Amino acid sequence: MTFSENELISELKKRNLNAYETLMATYTKPVYYVIYRILNIGNSKEDIEECVSDVFLDVWLKIDEFDNTKGTFKTWVLILAKYKALTYKRKLKKNQVEQIDDYQLEESVATESQVIDRETQQKLLATIESFNDIDRELFIRRYYFNEKIEDMMRIFGLSRSAVDNRLLRGRKVIKEALFHD
Repeated sequence: MTFSENELISELKKRNLNAYETLMATYTKPVYYVIYRILNIGNSKEDIEECVSDVFLDVWLKIDEFDNTKGTFKTWVLILAKYKALTYKRKLKKNQVEQIDDYQLEESVATESQVIDRETQQKLLATIESFNDIDRELFIRRYYFNEKIEDMMRIFGLSRSAVDNRLLRGRKVIKEALFHD
């Protein structure tokens, strides 16, 4: 059984198991991709798969929290995946025993570099937040969730050149903000 996005949300709220199966069939690949990007280093395939399963359980349990005025359902699901993966990463890191001999002392330049990187990230996020709603959504979908341009064209009803131009403008604005202060 296939559902539109609104029907899927409605049926999930009614606890329809067919809707849950559709949810998993539709979103497993992008959810797995987001989680894999966060957990692939130093964690097992089983850890990644367990995290994916927990994301779908979270969607099932938290479906009433979804607010379509704040973004699309797919974005909401992928944000849940991202935060679940980050939680897993912290939890799994705590459980790993590390030897202090494995580390070498780094120069203070590394600390300075981290501070500069953090400032750059804050500028980047502030710049992206300044974009209009469509440009911000396009930028996040393309460069954060690695969504295909063809999919974004269909979702937003834009031509290929319109999507490309909006992404190009966004990159120029970010470059200007980061490198011309």
